[in-house]
Amino acid sequence: MKVHRFLAILALAGGLGLTFIGAANAQVGVGSIYSYRGVGFTPSAPVPQSTGLGTYYNFFNNEDADLYGLPANLLFGAWFSTYISDGAFMGPNGSKVAGAPNGGNVWANVAYINWIYPLQFDTPSFRVAFNAFMPIIAASTEVAGPTEFWFTPLEMFYSYHQFRFLRDSTFFGPYLSLPVGGGFGFTPANGQVNQYNFAWLMEGWYQFQHMDELALGNMGLGWLNTLEFQPWFSYNHQLNTTPNLPASAVFSTAGAAQLGIPGTQLGGYMPGDNIDAGGIFSYGLKQLNPALKNWRIGMVFDSDFSVFQNTWAGAPIKNTAVEMVDVGPSIQYAKGDFVLWFYYTTNVHTQNYYGLQQFFLQLYYFFNL
Repeated sequence: MKVHRFLAILALAGGLGLTFIGAANAQVGVGSIYSYRGVGFTPSAPVPQSTGLGTYYNFFNNEDADLYGLPANLLFGAWFSTYISDGAFMGPNGSKVAGAPNGGNVWANVAYINWIYPLQFDTPSFRVAFNAFMPIIAASTEVAGPTEFWFTPLEMFYSYHQFRFLRDSTFFGPYLSLPVGGGFGFTPANGQVNQYNFAWLMEGWYQFQHMDELALGNMGLGWLNTLEFQPWFSYNHQLNTTPNLPASAVFSTAGAAQLGIPGTQLGGYMPGDNIDAGGIFSYGLKQLNPALKNWRIGMVFDSDFSVFQNTWAGAPIKNTAVEMVDVGPSIQYAKGDFVLWFYYTTNVHTQNYYGLQQFFLQLYYFFNL
């Protein structure tokens, strides 16, 4: 019976994900022609995007930790590793652009640290911290080494903890990024762009507990214990216009020729803002077998959407907004201060970007200063 209930949970989560995907696919047919200053063109690769893409896309931060009453001066860190394989380039109608080559493969690592400030508010529900992380590109076709240093001096944790049946933690804050390498490692303009960015990040962690004390009619609800949902949201904005970006780096050489623009012509480039949103549904396997108490399995769904069109030389590039939705399985092992997450996702809807397959590994260890 427990197994059947668990499968029902996964079916429900999958249904929610498919509903979300269906809503996204309803937009696929909108705007099937690229244009710039009223002239249509066909690029052979996506125009450069903001740094909401890359390791920042699908960047869940799951410590599997209750943040209520974290001790002041606590330091905890992580190491994220991700392998991304860029497939075919999908155009504004969601289909492969003829003649466009597949994207490359990238391996990136992300060093991550949190420091809970020594001075805190009296309530254990609220904590203020410093957070920083930096993607380091280990291998790609165009760039290697560190790229962007992301940080916030005001990361805020809030855990209400007034509901007996729900453990909750939420963190949010404003983030800035500084270029420490040759630009972000996932745009076609690598090596030419120094991007300064702003992002507002929010992430939650909500897990059922003590559900064995409840019932719905004659059915006990203890099987809901350990069911967890972790939503994720970020709004990303590049602060500076990228100066002197060649037309060929924006439209591709063929696209620039169709527009009648020399590929060497320079112009300021600004990507449209974008939103990342998604979540992880997961379930503790100890509910099925106590011997599996350290393991969780679940499903990841994620999305990225451009809010505005990209602009070059002060004019918008029509129908270049990105839409991506991906789904995949996740598995976690957690014991004491050690937490290990693995998840795999693949795009089920891609517009104006490469179809992606992503393998993520997250490693946490907690320690005091």
